[in-house]
Amino acid sequence: QDAKFVLSGSDDANLRIWKARASETLGKKDPRQERRLEYTETLKQRYATMPEVRRIAKHKHVPRVIMKTGEKQKIMRDSERKKEANRRAHSKAGAKGTKKPERAQAVLKEVV
Repeated sequence: QDAKFVLSGSDDANLRIWKARASETLGKKDPRQERRLEYTETLKQRYATMPEVRRIAKHKHVPRVIMKTGEKQKIMRDSERKKEANRRAHSKAGAKGTKKPERAQAVLKEVV
């Protein structure tokens, strides 16, 4: 109801309850702590347009293995695109075996 928690379930019949804001503490807060949290939230909203603050707010920690895997996949996709562009540029007009553009591959059926 108050969007403080997120529920998730899995195939092995486990139900997990997560805090929506991981850094926020649970339980009762004293007035001084509440004022401090309100003040930091207003500062975030006030300076949200600044690039430095936006970068910090958008930052999400990603494990190194996942980051490296994503980088490798990007390199592989880029090299495949370059290779295909070179094949198209240096092949005869209308040659068979050339790959379709990715946008044309996504089209399953054209409706006329």
